Amino acid sequence: MVKNVTSDIFLAFYNTTIMSPTNKKYDFSGKVALVTGSSSGIGAAIAIQFAQYGAKVTITGRNAENLDKIAKKIAEVSNGVEALQIIGDLTIDDSLPKRLIDETVTKFGRLDFLVNNAGGATPQGTLASPDLLKGFDDVFKLNVRSVIELTQLAMPHLEKTKGNIINISSVASIKPYMVVYSSSKAAVDMITKTSALELGPKGIRVNSINPGPVVTAFGRSMGVDPSHHKKMFDSFEKQMLMERVGQPEDIANLASFLASDDAINITGSIMVNDSGCLLKMPEFGKDELEKIQKSN
Repeated sequence: MVKNVTSDIFLAFYNTTIMSPTNKKYDFSGKVALVTGSSSGIGAAIAIQFAQYGAKVTITGRNAENLDKIAKKIAEVSNGVEALQIIGDLTIDDSLPKRLIDETVTKFGRLDFLVNNAGGATPQGTLASPDLLKGFDDVFKLNVRSVIELTQLAMPHLEKTKGNIINISSVASIKPYMVVYSSSKAAVDMITKTSALELGPKGIRVNSINPGPVVTAFGRSMGVDPSHHKKMFDSFEKQMLMERVGQPEDIANLASFLASDDAINITGSIMVNDSGCLLKMPEFGKDELEKIQKSN
């Protein structure tokens, strides 16, 4: 089972840096976004920022309490606009992808942006792990199948609005890390490219964002002890070329650009957003991987 990944870390950021309407970079007024995995972390940051720019947003995840927190934040930054909340688990509910699309279009009347952010990993990450295949199906169902299925279902609606799709991948798709997770994200990159090729003539752009380490609770799903979480990110910070670990807002900023007309000429692109970790650390994450392997 892919573990639930939750984090409220970014909320402190938004509590102090909410944009005023006069400081908007983009105008998403009249647009509608569906952001999966948006009860925390990167997905929540994207949903909040899209709402800041005027979009109506559907948020979804497994944690009802977290979803409610994000919905309140969206209302706060959007002058009271109510987000559509849909609770569900893409690894076990086969009806959820269709429900996400149908309920979004029913409530808001259209769909302009699909952000495939929901993702997870498994602690059984190396070939030496005896239970490697235990989490394989769940990881690929969440990280890969849901992306394909939601893209299929969203396609006719996005064709009407000349909308676009943003897939949240990972630098792990580029630099080998853990076999199941890295393979799933490499698949996402290829889905991005092939979808862009097929959907381009329909006026739909498709791109992926490949983050490096980002301050969320994601590491816990890969077996990192909660007590070690902060130490892990402190260690990452020292290893980054820019000497900083990414924040969810860094990814949201790029997502907003890709969703906007400023990116009208960009499709099929794999956009790395990693504080330079791929440049500086050819074996980035090796120590953490070894710790995870030893603990399993």
